[in-house]
Amino acid sequence: MPSYEESVSFLQTLPSSEGSSIYEHLTRIIAKVLEEKPSAAIDLLETSLLTKKTAFNVKESSPLVPVNAGADAAKTSSTAKLFGNPDLPIDPETGEPIEAETPNDYQSEDVLYDAALLDALGVGVGREEMYNVSVAVKALGECPKRKIATVRFFGKFYGLHADYYVFETTLKNAPAIPQAPDGECPYEPGTGANAYIYYVCNYLGGEFTQLPFVKPDDIKAARTIKKLLTGRLTSAVSTFPTFEGTEANYLRAQIARIGCTTVCCPTGLFEPGEEEGTLEKNEEWEGLPGKEANTKGAWVHRYPHMKKQGRCELYKREPPEEEEEEFEETEEEQEEGPEALGSLEEDTPLADGADPENPTSAWGPLVSSSNENVKNQVGGLRSFLWPGAVMACKDKAYTNIYVGWGVKAAPFVPQPPPPVAQEFDQGKVESLELPLKPVPPPPEEEEEDA
Repeated sequence: MPSYEESVSFLQTLPSSEGSSIYEHLTRIIAKVLEEKPSAAIDLLETSLLTKKTAFNVKESSPLVPVNAGADAAKTSSTAKLFGNPDLPIDPETGEPIEAETPNDYQSEDVLYDAALLDALGVGVGREEMYNVSVAVKALGECPKRKIATVRFFGKFYGLHADYYVFETTLKNAPAIPQAPDGECPYEPGTGANAYIYYVCNYLGGEFTQLPFVKPDDIKAARTIKKLLTGRLTSAVSTFPTFEGTEANYLRAQIARIGCTTVCCPTGLFEPGEEEGTLEKNEEWEGLPGKEANTKGAWVHRYPHMKKQGRCELYKREPPEEEEEEFEETEEEQEEGPEALGSLEEDTPLADGADPENPTSAWGPLVSSSNENVKNQVGGLRSFLWPGAVMACKDKAYTNIYVGWGVKAAPFVPQPPPPVAQEFDQGKVESLELPLKPVPPPPEEEEEDA
C-alpha cells in the first residue's frame, strides 16, 4: 500500500483531458461540494467524474437545454391546431363567439390507407407525417370559402429554404381563365394541364396558397432549365433562358410536367369516355394483386400526354384563306402523341448514355417483401425519369405520390447564349466630328431712360 505522499504525487503526475492533473480535478470537485453543499452530492460527484470536467464556471452550471427556435415552434403550433376545433372569432359588439359556417362537403381519397401502402414499400413521407397530411386535407376540403369538390395529396417538393406540400383539387365553381394574347398558343381552360387547381403550403397547418393556372409558354420554358426551388412563391426564377414569372409559376409548370408523366392507374380501372378527353371508371374491374403490381404492363398513364406545345390537346393554326396551298404546319403541330391510357411499357427509356444497347428503363419495380410466399403483398413502381414519383397498389386500392426536388433526371443541355449584337454601320454615320459650340447671342442693350 503506497503512502499518502506517494499517492498524492502519483495523482499530480497524471494529466487530465484539459491539461491539468487528476489531483486538481478532484480538488475542484470537493471544493464545489463544500461550497454549494448540494443535497445530491453523490450525483454531482458521479457527473463530474464521468464528464471529466476540471473547471466549474457559469457555462457548466447552466442546464443543457435545446435552443428555442421560434420558427420551428410556430410550425409545431400551427400543426397542432389542425387536430382541434378552430378558434371562433369574437363579435366585438356582443363579446360572444361568432357562429361557424357549415363545413364544405367534399370527397378525397383514404389518405391513411394510402400511407400504409406507401409505408409497406418504404417510400413516401412516412405514416406520422401522412397522418398530419390527412388532417390538412380535411381542413382544406371543409373550408366553406374555397368550395372544393375533390382533394388529393399530390406530394411534397423540397426547397432550399422551405418545402412545399401540394394538394390537387377540383372546385365546384371553376375559376375563369383568360384567353391567350394574339400570336401565342391558346391556354387550356379547365382541361389538360389546367384540369386541376393546386394549393400549396410550406408546412402542414400553414396558410394554403392557390397556384396560378399554367400557360403553354411556362411549360416550354421549364423544359429548357434546371432550377432548385427556394420555398418562396414570390421569388424570381433567375435562369437562362429567362423564365417569365415567379416561382409560383415555375412550380405550377413542374407539377403539370410531373403529373402528366407519373400519375398512373392500374390497367383496366378506367376506360375512355363518350366525350373526347374524359375517362369513365370500370365498375367490373376486379382489382390488381400486389404481387402483379410491380410490372409496367399492369399500369397505364391516367393523365393525358404533354405535347411539345406545352398543351395536352394538340393545337393547329387555321391557314389564311389566301395562303392555304403555301401554308405549312410547324414541327410542334405535326406531333402525334400517345393515346389516352397509354401503357407504361411504351414509355421511352432514359437517355443516360450508360449502355446504348440496353438503356435504363423509365420505371423500376417496388415490392413490400422479396419473399413471394408472403400474403397480402403491396407492389408498385418508381419513376427513374422523375426521381421521387412512386405508385403503389394492393387489390382495389392504389395511390400515387411525388416526394422530391422537382428536377428531371435527364441530361441538361444548356442553351447557347444569344448572338452578339453587330456593330453600328459606320457608313450611316453622317460625321464623326462634334458639332461646333453655338455662339451665344449678344446681350441686349438696355434702353436709356428718357
